[in-house]
Amino acid sequence: MLEKLWCLMMSFGKVGLTALGGGHSMLKLIEYETIHERHWLAESDFITMLGSTFLFPGLTAVKLSALIGYQVAGFLGMIVAVLALNLPGLGLSLMGYQLLIQWQSPIANKLVIVVQYGALALLAAASFSIASSVLKQNFSLSLLLLATLFFILLALFDLPPFVGLIIFIGLGYLSVAFY
Repeated sequence: MLEKLWCLMMSFGKVGLTALGGGHSMLKLIEYETIHERHWLAESDFITMLGSTFLFPGLTAVKLSALIGYQVAGFLGMIVAVLALNLPGLGLSLMGYQLLIQWQSPIANKLVIVVQYGALALLAAASFSIASSVLKQNFSLSLLLLATLFFILLALFDLPPFVGLIIFIGLGYLSVAFY
């Protein structure tokens, strides 16, 4: 049991320490760590867990780490995984913000831009990986078209996200129900 907790702490600590941008950009790192590195989950289990985290409000990476930690080592594993994911980033943020506030220079500003692009790359990789897995497991042309339409409405026409999500869920349910 202690070995599992140690492995959870090391794995999620590494993700929490190296994930630029946090949140959804952590998903690719969590996927790699739990499927390819530690072999705790199959790809289909990861996608199922990830999908279940979208059902409830809150930070996706935190909810996912809790589910994985719970599956690997029970309640204590859940606590260890969530803390290991969050504490390194909190510590680095506090130190980084202090340095950026005290060290106002063009180099610091350029460093922030570089980190933003790194976070964007992680987010794009996570989105691609999740989309590939979902389409491979549960392809639905109607849902794909609805998701594309939803994205276009959000990105180009300033559709309020909450309204769009409610409409998308309703139309998606109808699409699956009659499929």
